[in-house]
Amino acid sequence: MFLEALRYPFADRTRLDGTAACLAALLLGGALLRTAAGLWPDWALLAPLSLAVGPLVAFLGLVGGVLAGEGFPRVATRATARLAGRLLGVGAVYLSPAVVTVAAVSYVVAVGTMPSALSGVGLATLATVALLVTVVCGYLFPSAAVVSVRDGLRAGLERDAVRGTASSSYFLAWVGATVLVVVAWTALAATAARSVAALLALAWAAYAHVAAAALVADGVDRTKYW
Repeated sequence: MFLEALRYPFADRTRLDGTAACLAALLLGGALLRTAAGLWPDWALLAPLSLAVGPLVAFLGLVGGVLAGEGFPRVATRATARLAGRLLGVGAVYLSPAVVTVAAVSYVVAVGTMPSALSGVGLATLATVALLVTVVCGYLFPSAAVVSVRDGLRAGLERDAVRGTASSSYFLAWVGATVLVVVAWTALAATAARSVAALLALAWAAYAHVAAAALVADGVDRTKYW
């Protein structure tokens, strides 16, 4: 399962072209975001930010095609936009609790409203809660994303979409995909200010997300429901 997923981005010419399209979308989106950052705080930054939506939709649609098990769709099609919309929708539902929890904990820590006598235990408790919520949301999201791109957004939000997450196949696929994606985002964050290194990090990010999507899709396909 792991080796097949790692070979997926380069398995044949079609998949290689799809991975290259993902890289092109990331390069274009990254260039537009850098342009927007350079214009801050001028309102002119809204122009490149708006244009960056296109590459983001294309990237999500391409990855969504891999999650659906259908391969890479054509970039400028309704199918790509539909897949991207489903991923954004299910991501907003499943990842919002983690974002809200982390933001709330960060606010409490920054403001320092907790009594000093409870600061040590309280901070540890809040950090643990934030970590648990983030892990749970991150664990359920890929399974729901696969169901969503295959059967529609509503199906991805139903309880059956995450029923197979108790299987060992899904757990192993999730661990492998998480490692790939976390390493990719870490590399992007570490090289954001370096042109050549950032290009290499974007190339790795395109490969990692495609391989992670193939791995999660395979893990869900191997899932047995009880």
